[in-house]
Amino acid sequence: MASTSKLNKDLWTNITRLKLLTKPDASVKFILEKSPFDDEQDEECPQARDEYLIIGRVLPKSDIFKEGSYRIEMKLTAKYPMEPPEVRFLTPIYHPNIASDGKFCYQLLNNASKWKNGTTLVEAVQTVVKHVDNPDADYA
Repeated sequence: MASTSKLNKDLWTNITRLKLLTKPDASVKFILEKSPFDDEQDEECPQARDEYLIIGRVLPKSDIFKEGSYRIEMKLTAKYPMEPPEVRFLTPIYHPNIASDGKFCYQLLNNASKWKNGTTLVEAVQTVVKHVDNPDADYA
């Protein structure tokens, strides 16, 4: 992972931005349930870890999915932010871009060469919601 203090600052910023996705004017809806900072009083994680978990709910807008909220897990591995988080749906969902084990199948989040280390977690959530609302047969 990047240096621990820089990673913590960047991760804190990303999580703060994720929390803003509950506002009425947010481009997509995401309800943060769990983050690495839940037990902390400040932006310092207790220690460097091999992975960090972020859990929340996405609320798609398309007719077929708009009545539900879908719990997802974003796993930030030791290679984050150089590689994308692993996104998995914890709520069962029948969708061509989501594998039977819940893994989200889309190139940006499954291919490190498409991911840029400046891509935010908000952009990752936006990608997930966009492809839930508009399935992409190329990644089925």
